[in-house]
Amino acid sequence: MASQGRPTERRSFRVAIICALPREADAVNLLFDQFWDEDGDPFGRADGDTNTYITGRIGGHNVVLALLPSMGTNSAAAATASLRSSYTSLKLAILVGICGGVPRIANIDAYLGDVVVSNAIVQYDYGRQYPGHFAVKKTVEDSLGRANKDVRSLLTVFETQLMSERLQTEASKHLKNLQEVAEKKRHRANYRYPGMKEDKLYSPEYTHRHQKDCSVCAGDPEAFCELASKASCIETGCDPATLVTRERSEDLGESGQFRPKIFIGRIGSGNTVVKSGQDRDRIAAAHNLIAFEMEGAGAWDEVPCIVVKGICDYADSHKNKAWQDFAAATAAAVAKAILRRYVAHDGDQSSTQTGKVHEPCYYIPFARNIRFTGRTTALKKLEDFFFGQEKTQKMALVGLGGIGKTQIALQFAYQVKEKRPEYSIFWLPVLSDEGAGRAYAEIAKKLGLQKRSEDDDAEGLVSQHLSSAEAGKWLLILDNADDQELILGSIDKPGLEGNLPQSQNGMTLLTTRSRQVAGEFAQNDVIDVEQIDRKEAMSLLGNSLAQKQLLHDEAVVIDLLTYLTFLPLAITQAAAFLNQTRAPLRTYLSLLQNAENDTRILEREFRDNTRYRGSQNAVGTTWIVSFCQIQKSDQLAVKLLSFMSCIEPKAIPQSILPDDAEPYDLELAIGTLCGYSFLARREESNMFDMHSLVHTAMRGWLKKQDRESQVSNDAICHLAAIFPTHDDAHYGLRREYLPHAMRLLSRNSRNKVDETYDLFEKVGDSLMTDRRFREAVKCFEAVCWWKQGHLFEKDHFRLTSEHALARAYLDDRRIKDAIEIFEHVVAIKDAIEIFEHVVAVRKETLDEKDHFRLTSEHALASAYLDDRRIKDAIEIFEHVVTVQKETLDEKDHFRLTSEHELARAYLDDRRIEEAIEIFEHVVAVRKETLDEKDHERLASEHVLASAYLNDRRIKDVIEIFEHIVTVQKETLDEKDHFRLTSEHALARAYLDDRRIKDAIEIFEHVVAVRKETLDEKDHFRLTSEHELARVYLDDRRIEEAIEIFEHVVAVRKETLDEKDHERLTSEHELARAYLDDRRIKDAIEIFEHVVVVRKETLDEKDHERLTSEHALASAYLNDRRIKDAIEIFEHVVTVQKETLDEKDHFRLTSEHELARAYLDDRRIEEAIEIFEHVVAVRKETLDEKDHFRLTSEHALARAYLDDRRIKDAIQIFEHVVTVQKETLDEKDHFRLTSEYALARAYLDDQRIEEAPYLPR
Repeated sequence: MASQGRPTERRSFRVAIICALPREADAVNLLFDQFWDEDGDPFGRADGDTNTYITGRIGGHNVVLALLPSMGTNSAAAATASLRSSYTSLKLAILVGICGGVPRIANIDAYLGDVVVSNAIVQYDYGRQYPGHFAVKKTVEDSLGRANKDVRSLLTVFETQLMSERLQTEASKHLKNLQEVAEKKRHRANYRYPGMKEDKLYSPEYTHRHQKDCSVCAGDPEAFCELASKASCIETGCDPATLVTRERSEDLGESGQFRPKIFIGRIGSGNTVVKSGQDRDRIAAAHNLIAFEMEGAGAWDEVPCIVVKGICDYADSHKNKAWQDFAAATAAAVAKAILRRYVAHDGDQSSTQTGKVHEPCYYIPFARNIRFTGRTTALKKLEDFFFGQEKTQKMALVGLGGIGKTQIALQFAYQVKEKRPEYSIFWLPVLSDEGAGRAYAEIAKKLGLQKRSEDDDAEGLVSQHLSSAEAGKWLLILDNADDQELILGSIDKPGLEGNLPQSQNGMTLLTTRSRQVAGEFAQNDVIDVEQIDRKEAMSLLGNSLAQKQLLHDEAVVIDLLTYLTFLPLAITQAAAFLNQTRAPLRTYLSLLQNAENDTRILEREFRDNTRYRGSQNAVGTTWIVSFCQIQKSDQLAVKLLSFMSCIEPKAIPQSILPDDAEPYDLELAIGTLCGYSFLARREESNMFDMHSLVHTAMRGWLKKQDRESQVSNDAICHLAAIFPTHDDAHYGLRREYLPHAMRLLSRNSRNKVDETYDLFEKVGDSLMTDRRFREAVKCFEAVCWWKQGHLFEKDHFRLTSEHALARAYLDDRRIKDAIEIFEHVVAIKDAIEIFEHVVAVRKETLDEKDHFRLTSEHALASAYLDDRRIKDAIEIFEHVVTVQKETLDEKDHFRLTSEHELARAYLDDRRIEEAIEIFEHVVAVRKETLDEKDHERLASEHVLASAYLNDRRIKDVIEIFEHIVTVQKETLDEKDHFRLTSEHALARAYLDDRRIKDAIEIFEHVVAVRKETLDEKDHFRLTSEHELARVYLDDRRIEEAIEIFEHVVAVRKETLDEKDHERLTSEHELARAYLDDRRIKDAIEIFEHVVVVRKETLDEKDHERLTSEHALASAYLNDRRIKDAIEIFEHVVTVQKETLDEKDHFRLTSEHELARAYLDDRRIEEAIEIFEHVVAVRKETLDEKDHFRLTSEHALARAYLDDRRIKDAIQIFEHVVTVQKETLDEKDHFRLTSEYALARAYLDDQRIEEAPYLPR
């Protein structure tokens, strides 16, 4: 990099720094950006000036550093006068060094290492001594005069919250730089932060004295002991109990760097050192002082002055030199931060320049972009920041490569040229040192600047010129400032930023991909360049396309722009391709979407006269520049980016990232990636999104480096190691990890790394938990394919995987779609075949008590259970439970699981009492051993409630489900799957208890949540919608029920086989709703289809088949096809008499309906016989208020009425009506029907007077 052109005379120096001690000057020297006197003093000094100077550049200013020959105000006054005689153009002197601080300033604790800045000086030891009183004569404000307007204005700004924070942040950066340079140069001073333990404040009245073995200290309390003054507090034995206790936290910034507090106020200046806590507090209180030092009052008369001192002690008697070097360093850092904000006037320019007419000059290497569109917000912000009321001189545009930063800057440059012709505009590309040098040479040529010596160069000439009044107003644009070292510099080499021109007439706009560069350069004056919106994107594409007719298919245009993430460079590149090839939009989009083509398309270069010749114009290759820059500075960031290119680009949890680095380094690496806009952190979370095109480009970069395979293998090994299993404490993370693991496996499904199949197995388990059985099958098939090629047939791990595949085949029957692999029945048979094979092998090789053998037998029994081979399932489960009772404790998890499953089999076999007995035992044990909020305990309670439901113990069911739901409301999110499942079950129980309104309320909530969180084709969402429709039907909200059922059936027709149980159930319920809506023909059509399918697939004794036949018969009955109805009902009742107990609810319901059909067929005696049987049984088993009992009593009464047994009919109807008056609303359909029937019976009995009081 070219060096800043050095000044040719002393008049070019406007700023001086004055230090009283060598250690103070040493700290300042470490912060010079450049030195002008490395080859000797080129400037000399005035006659009579005895000072020795160091000259150079700090923060854009030529600075002269003077070291005083001694401490004190007199020495400072003499040395400053000599300084002024040599450097006559000085506008500001900064006294930098160390001081004694007041411990509490404006009710804020001040600590060692903090920095004080003067806005006034009090010479506290200069005045008159009156009897009993000393009057200070001289204060800055009263007799030395106020600071000049520039200094006062500067200090006032620093007292604002915003500028104070900026000053503190910048000082912290300079302090870090100073420490790094000192360490590299093996500096004799130690500028490291001493730490809180070294910061000790004693009570003001407690003096620093020997606590024993000293005659001086033991005598007069006021006596001074010289030996004690030179000893440390440890050596004198100062009492730690007298230390002042103060709450303090480390003053560290986000990067862990020390951030000194900065206090602005009145500083005491005198020729004596204050070494007394009591005197310190007295003098400070009298004059409102914040610190004490010894040079400020002397320098003030000679030049406008600011005192900047680091607190190295508390101006008391307790000696502590540990902080002196560090305090000198913090003061130097704050001084440099102040100088970077200080802008000197150009009032001392020679008279030959005064009044010179300024002609604007332009160096913009690009034509105006006629395709530019939108970006009004960014352009307005630039206008407001640069030309508004609170104008700033530095701005930065930061954003992803290709987002349009250069084009915004170019548009702004031409806007300024048009609207403000008095401004010169200079464009400085800073992609490289060489490029910047060439641009500086061109700008110097435009300005007509000539070298005056061999040391001059274009950069220095341009910078000096633009820093002068002669240059007039100007805008400088630093484009592509992505290289942090090039822009900000390093320990060995200053950066371009330090050599930029400084003038109140100038403005500098920087564009960069690096947020760190943007923040360092412009502090908070940074504009984030976001992606353009849809309207702007369409406009840009339209402006760029030659074939405007391509825009007519708006849907394809939107698809293409969405795929390109509305990135301007990608849109421009697409237009260039389309203009050249004249291909249709849809063709280009399909090329992009092809995984083999996407990186090649994105890396295809094109010509653009608004971009640099020879630069990376293609969107894919422009980011390679950034990848390479990151690779130079942050290897961990490249490793993270490489890993993330293998997984999903969205919703990346921080916990999934490779964690072999220290947390601090990991945060820095993530910060780097966010700074380049490759990653975006979701608000207030540790979840990230990666730009999708960056994701693609990174894969292309890895492929070119021949690293793609290794990175993928590493990613697989890492994810296989961390993916949670059921036993993992972090199992909840699996939902966050799952899409990333699936993306990784989809691109590496036949990878030879063993861990690939470990990951497939874990992902398969996770998919099973989520009921994504089809995807789970593919995972387990991959695992079995690999293990069959590597392991023996009887190998335990191979058998375990075959076991898992069988389980997946079994469950896949419930979630098939149009491309399902296996038919429902085939999947089940395959599963059973595998389980039977595994069990057979394990019976040969393992003892009957072996855990793995029992596990396989358990799984085979589960398969039999799902295949409705309930007797076979029970036989195996009973065997497994018997063995486990011998070998395992009754509280053992596996034993309880087997007992749980045996009970489930009993339940399916209608052995309800035995099922309940076991479930109650399992629940009792789990209540003893597990917390009431434990998931497994709640799961057992849930299934016990389901058993009670089968036993019609509705109240018990509701009690359990209400408890479960209450607990889950406390412990689970309202969108949690298990919580919603329990709420769903509770609603079903309310439905069976005829609490229809309560059921509706819960089902509506469950459906609403699942609509938010689940796809419309999701099994659980459809199940809840199905149940909501069912309860609407029971609430006589028939139209709403039909609307939902029709939607559910339509979706299930798309996604499920016509023989699927869930699909058939929904069709059955839709038909039932049509029946209630008197759409009898529609109902019959569906019922007939359902019955035909179930006759093909189910045994004639199957409950579901019988239910559908029953419903079809009811539909025939409504259609007056009485003979057809009777034929079916008789068949159903005959089968149920063989398979069900005479008290079974479903058998009684079928008998009831058969009797109703006989009644309609005028077979009254047969009808009455059946009704009397049904009523007698229901009187035994059901409460008198039970809906089903009342329905049968009502039907029996109607049969008596048809048989002219009017008295018997009236007696029953009166009972039914009385009960319904107690339990049902007066508008309830069933109550009104019974009241109407009773009225009709009264009329038939000639009780006409009673009949009118009832509805007709």
